[in-house]
Amino acid sequence: MQDFYHDPSEEPRRFSPFWRGLLAGSIIVCLLLVALYQYFPKGPGNNDFEGPQPVLPWEEKDDARSGERGKDREDDNSFDISPDARNYYLAVIKAAERVTPSVVGISNYGLVFDLWGRSKLQERATGSGVIISSEGYIVTNYHVIENARELAVSFGSGDELPAQVIGADPPTDLAVIKVDKEDLPAAEFADSDQLRVGEPAIAIGNPLGLDFQQSVTKGVVSARERSITIQEQKFNFIQTDAAINDGNSGGALANINGQVIGINTAKIKISGVEGMGFAIPSNTVKEIAADLIKNGRVARPWIGVTISTLTPLEAQRLELDVDSGVLVTEVVTGSPAARAGIKPMDVIVAIEGEKIVDSAGLQHALYQFNVGRKIKVTVFRESLEQVLEVTLEEMPKS
Repeated sequence: MQDFYHDPSEEPRRFSPFWRGLLAGSIIVCLLLVALYQYFPKGPGNNDFEGPQPVLPWEEKDDARSGERGKDREDDNSFDISPDARNYYLAVIKAAERVTPSVVGISNYGLVFDLWGRSKLQERATGSGVIISSEGYIVTNYHVIENARELAVSFGSGDELPAQVIGADPPTDLAVIKVDKEDLPAAEFADSDQLRVGEPAIAIGNPLGLDFQQSVTKGVVSARERSITIQEQKFNFIQTDAAINDGNSGGALANINGQVIGINTAKIKISGVEGMGFAIPSNTVKEIAADLIKNGRVARPWIGVTISTLTPLEAQRLELDVDSGVLVTEVVTGSPAARAGIKPMDVIVAIEGEKIVDSAGLQHALYQFNVGRKIKVTVFRESLEQVLEVTLEEMPKS
């Protein structure tokens, strides 16, 4: 049965091979053009977004498109910082670069013994130091070089030299050592009396050993004069929240001008307490270091008395007419105090007119004067105030 819609007398028309090839080629070319359009970036005139294109922070300014984009970026502060902030960060960078060459690593070697009693030198501790003279003098903490059999100093250049101890002062935890090398980059010291709480503080040292040599941390000056009593002597420290870790001892605490304001010495290690480090003020360091270089020790003044802080309760029990000051409990025979006429049960209330309220204050007042200086000491004795003249002597080593 024939198909109603099909006329067997009519054969379908067929295209010639030429036209079929032309059609297939056109389709292939169109597909390639579409693919190339999707693959390559669009030209300036074909952007989907109108207006200026964003410039990423890391794009080079010498890019072909940076002319217009740089102009647009000046009006867009999304990636910029204020001039003051920029100057601040640049100042911190320059300060660290200025101080860092003066900070060295110090290795403390001591004798250790094995089970058979044989001894050998072994590194016992590491710390930091600051070059204070181009002639090779270096200041550090006393506890860094304490009981050292040998000392080695490591420089940022990679050089390592042996060092000898010039002098040490355990009460202030300061020491001066020397290497046989000249033309070293000595640090510049600032006037620590001019410090202001809140100003930037940059700590540089070798935390956790020489593998982290000349590490830099930044904080602020938390306090200018934090008084701490060590061995019945009162000392003032700079408090900072700049990270001071083990190995930073003896390193530099610097200001934003690249000047040393202190020598890092300790931090509080209590669970839950962070950011409480301490540095010896630069003025103290300069004074102690000068004495150590000159004399090998610090000549501290001494008057030769045993004392205790007088409390109101103690004054009442002893029926004294003063309720504050320093009570003399013993006078050393032949001492400056004995020759000046100071006696047990005297109450020292002033040194050269400066009021004295406790034993730490008396020590601090005495340390303001040199050995050989005559000072006026005000005492209360049997309800009478007397002023005695005492000639200071050097404190005996014992």
